[in-house]
Amino acid sequence: MAAIAFDTLQFARRLMAAGVPEKQAETQAELMAEAFVYNLDSLATKDFIEASLDARFARQDAHIDVQLAEIRGSSRLIYWMLAVVIAGTVIPSLTSLFGN
Repeated sequence: MAAIAFDTLQFARRLMAAGVPEKQAETQAELMAEAFVYNLDSLATKDFIEASLDARFARQDAHIDVQLAEIRGSSRLIYWMLAVVIAGTVIPSLTSLFGN
């Protein structure tokens, strides 16, 4: 555990000088001191944030790749369906035009 430098005595004295009762000033100083205590293990470091973002972007890239593969598959199906429709329309038209 690491703590940020915080002078509780000075804080309490300033509160008492401003007219805050002594017991209330001491309690507020203690609470402020507790609020400034940080557990360094729980703080996010630059490396932790970068690693988290890299992992998240990798998952997002994989998800996008899967979606693009599905779209490509659908596009191929539509391409072939359109080719069949065009062939089914154009070939009879050409045979009736040139066949007679």
